[in-house]
Amino acid sequence: MIPLRLELSNFLSYRETAVVDFSGIHLACIAGLNGAGKSSILDGMTWALFGKSRASSDDDVVNRLSALDGESASVVLDFELDGNVYRVGRRKKVNGRSGLELQMRVDDSKWKTLSESKIRETQAVIENLLRMNYDTFINASFLLQGKADEFTTKTASKRKEILADLLGVSQWEVYREAAAAQRKQAEGKAALFEGLLGDIAQELELEDERKDALLEAEKAQAIIAERLQDKEKLLEQLRRTATAVANQQKQVQDIRANLTRAQKSLADLQTNRQKRQTERDGYAAILAAADQIAADFAAYQEVETSLKGWQTKSDEYNRLQAARRPHELAIAQERSRLEQRHKELEGQSAKAATAVAERETAQQTIDASQKKLEAITSSLAELLTLEQAYQEARTALQTLQNDRALLQKDLQALQTEARKIAGLQQEQTAVADNLAIAQKQVAQLETQVAAIAEQHAQHAIQRAELDNRSAEQPRLKGQMDKLKERMDRLDVETGGECPLCGQSLSDAHRAEVLADLEAEGKELGDRFRDNKKQMDNLKVQITELEKAIKNKDKLERDLTAQRDRQSKAEARLQEIAQSLTEWDESGKTSKLTELEKQLADTTAVTTQEAQLKEMATAVAGKTKLEKEQQNQQKALANAQARLSEIEKLITEWETVGQAALEETIERLKSKEYAQEAQAELVKLDEEITAIGYDADAHQAVKKQLTDLAKAPVRHQELKQAEAAVKPLDDTLTDLDKQLTAQQEAIGELEKQEATAVAHLEQLTADSADLRAVEDEVFTLREEQIQANQQVGAAQQKLGVLDDLRQKRQQLTKDQTAATQLVTRLKMLEQACGRNGVQALLIEHALPEIEDRANELLERLTGGNMRVTFETQKQLKSRDAVAETLDIRIIDNAGERPYANFSGGEQFRVNFAVRLALSQLLARRAGASLRTLVVDEGFGSQDPNGRQRLIEAINTIQGDFDRILVITHIEELRDAFPNRIEVEKGIGGSRVTVV
Repeated sequence: MIPLRLELSNFLSYRETAVVDFSGIHLACIAGLNGAGKSSILDGMTWALFGKSRASSDDDVVNRLSALDGESASVVLDFELDGNVYRVGRRKKVNGRSGLELQMRVDDSKWKTLSESKIRETQAVIENLLRMNYDTFINASFLLQGKADEFTTKTASKRKEILADLLGVSQWEVYREAAAAQRKQAEGKAALFEGLLGDIAQELELEDERKDALLEAEKAQAIIAERLQDKEKLLEQLRRTATAVANQQKQVQDIRANLTRAQKSLADLQTNRQKRQTERDGYAAILAAADQIAADFAAYQEVETSLKGWQTKSDEYNRLQAARRPHELAIAQERSRLEQRHKELEGQSAKAATAVAERETAQQTIDASQKKLEAITSSLAELLTLEQAYQEARTALQTLQNDRALLQKDLQALQTEARKIAGLQQEQTAVADNLAIAQKQVAQLETQVAAIAEQHAQHAIQRAELDNRSAEQPRLKGQMDKLKERMDRLDVETGGECPLCGQSLSDAHRAEVLADLEAEGKELGDRFRDNKKQMDNLKVQITELEKAIKNKDKLERDLTAQRDRQSKAEARLQEIAQSLTEWDESGKTSKLTELEKQLADTTAVTTQEAQLKEMATAVAGKTKLEKEQQNQQKALANAQARLSEIEKLITEWETVGQAALEETIERLKSKEYAQEAQAELVKLDEEITAIGYDADAHQAVKKQLTDLAKAPVRHQELKQAEAAVKPLDDTLTDLDKQLTAQQEAIGELEKQEATAVAHLEQLTADSADLRAVEDEVFTLREEQIQANQQVGAAQQKLGVLDDLRQKRQQLTKDQTAATQLVTRLKMLEQACGRNGVQALLIEHALPEIEDRANELLERLTGGNMRVTFETQKQLKSRDAVAETLDIRIIDNAGERPYANFSGGEQFRVNFAVRLALSQLLARRAGASLRTLVVDEGFGSQDPNGRQRLIEAINTIQGDFDRILVITHIEELRDAFPNRIEVEKGIGGSRVTVV
């Protein structure tokens, strides 16, 4: 990832928008005072890419003043990756949501969005592009403030944890925890299986007890069944009697229902007869008024005929009235048009009168404007001559200023070269010291390399002796085993011949032989133990010699490096001496003094500026006069145009308007308009009179018809009454017969009810207490159910034992499998732990870190310092080793603890180790480490250390496409080809690329 452009708005100390353009920058320093906002530039990069910075939360990245105004922090970063250019933009408002956008440039002006629907998904796309997350990025590309010594100053165990985290080895800790979790789960299953097997064993011990319980339950079940059979027979007899009672009760109910229906039918007949009688009485009243109804109906028909005649006249009258309306409208419109024309002509007459009065005023205005315009034109001609002189003076001043600018540029170039010469003088001293140290190191290393040959010969001698002693040990062990076998046989044999020599065996002889064998065995044992002790000593000496011999390649590399350092220092001293000589011989020192003197004299420029200022004041009035001239020209044109309009208006009125007004007045007075419409209107009025329509008479006939409106209805009711009287009389006679028959049927049903009720009372008295017997049967059946359940439960408890025996076999297999799984998971847990795969991965990475760190230290210290890593150490309490991660630092004075080195020396070690870790991390992540940012440490270095650090950065710059170094030290600004200056003012931090 190579940053191209960074834009910060309302971010940390940057309130106003600041843009940092990295184009064309390979190596640059970010300079500024402490607190100016230098590190905030780096925070902007990490926050844009990963949403993380040194701030504790996203709300803290918003500039405090901007947050009070409700504004959002915004960072936009353009960067190059694998030949493509990307743009990532992130924004945040206090207590608000964040925004994230990712784009890729497809040509010079178009961008293609790569953003996903969610911020988390877009972040994953960014990290996939970079092939690094935030932690890997800052540990690989950024050497941040306070982080350089994070690795070297920790304890050995903590240092190992940090390295594990940086290398991603800690992922194996996740695997270990997963294995531990599965182990605990498997242990829980094994414990569960053991508990279940114990429960099954307890259940199987109850088999005899459960058999006895089954027998007892079956006996109780048989007793209850016998009692229930007797009671059910008695209940059957009582239920038959109850059935007869129920049948009789139903018969009584049926008779009573029939009686109720007969009584209801009688009431319905009586109600129906009453309705028919009432209807017959109504018709009789209508028939009594038959003459009056007929007279009213005849009058109604006569009035209706008269109304139809008046309605015909009304329709014709309305038609003629409708025909009048268009003619009346035409007459009104024509009169309105003439009145409007009359009004317009009177207005035009008033305007003509006003125009006559305005004509004289307009002419006076034109005369005055022409006089003012002539005066302004004369003044402008005088100022034009003065302006030409002003331009000539201005050109002369610019020439003087350009000459001084060229002199100032030459002065700055000489001053920069002078500062470089001063730096070379300081560097000459540092390089000379470095040369002396290199010469001393070369002599020491040559002596150490020469001593390696003697150590080789000594190693061969001791290796041969160790081999001889190792070959002798099995022979001695075999002899001791044979003696032991003989002694054991002597202890076992009693009497007879000796099993060793064949002579007669006596007690004295046995004791003598045993004594000889024990002496011989002690001698062999002493030789065996002494041999082992000598072998152990030889192994220690051989190991030490092998370490020394193994160090030969390293010493030779160091010797080559120191010789190279010596030659580089000598070559550099020659270059510095040549540069200093060329400076002295060039005469640039006197030229620098002369330029400073020339630039100090500002008399000519000051005089010319004063003269130009006076002329500028006079020329300034030209603009005002030109504006006034334009205003007068505009006013003159307006007045002339208005006078032309006035003349035109007066002419039109006198030639056309006045005659039109008189004509309109005459037509309105004589009503000479819409003649055809007025004639048609007179004709229609004559037709309306001929109709003879009287609206009052028409209305009176309508009222008479309304008064007689009921006559047709009454006439219809009379016809219905005449037709309905005869059928109603026949219906009333039939209803009287039905009422008599229904009353006789009710009397018969009442007799049947009395007989049935008496029979029911007799049956009820003969029945026993059925409810009590039913309760007894119900109770016995519940007892039988309980007894059956007890028998079933006893059978089930006894039958489940067979299932438990089968289950015990399966659980035993499962318990064995779980126990085996626990054993395997324990082994896996140990393998994934810190002393397993993690330690192997760290040990595999350490040689690469060590080689790269020492290569950097050689540049930083001139080969004076080296670091080595040790992953194991000998325990003092016992013969064993412990896992560790110690850093050994060696210089010309030998090995010393980290704390005993100076601050500058510590920083060089930190810088070398830290950069070596960065390069390893980038390679492991699959990313190309093309950008390096150093935000550390120049303040802790002395002049020589700073110079070496700058040399080291210059040396490694070929490894990176962009290197940014943050510093607040003034003297280091010119040591870099580019500079990004950061200043902080009232409006926040500002950035300038120099």
